[in-house]
Amino acid sequence: MSLRRYAAVLDAAETPREAEARAFRHVNALLAAAADTPSRVAALHKTHQLWGILLSALVEPDHPMPADLRARLASLGLWAQRECFARMGDDGSLEPLMAVHRDMIEALSARPAATAPAAAAAPAAQAFVPAVA
Repeated sequence: MSLRRYAAVLDAAETPREAEARAFRHVNALLAAAADTPSRVAALHKTHQLWGILLSALVEPDHPMPADLRARLASLGLWAQRECFARMGDDGSLEPLMAVHRDMIEALSARPAATAPAAAAAPAAQAFVPAVA
């Protein structure tokens, strides 16, 4: 997915970091509200889709984030996708997945340090398409 495609769908007033934080809030709300099996599976599916989008962005060769950070986020994303599949097949807690999302929201919502390099201020995945609903 290209950065141009991403930029085309962004609200002009919303930064990529804000869009990503919003997407994590959205899937966490779906996970928290999942009261029955169909809504649980649908919420987990949306969560899996979100992580898939983020993972595809992290492997883009022109992604501005440092390689070590991209690798750590990719590892986290793969865990999240495995967790989604595991929780679709049982009644296990969704809290570990939601806790990771809260951490992502907190990190994305934090103001980058003024002296930080530009790459460190980049969002978790530059090519996230915020329309996950």
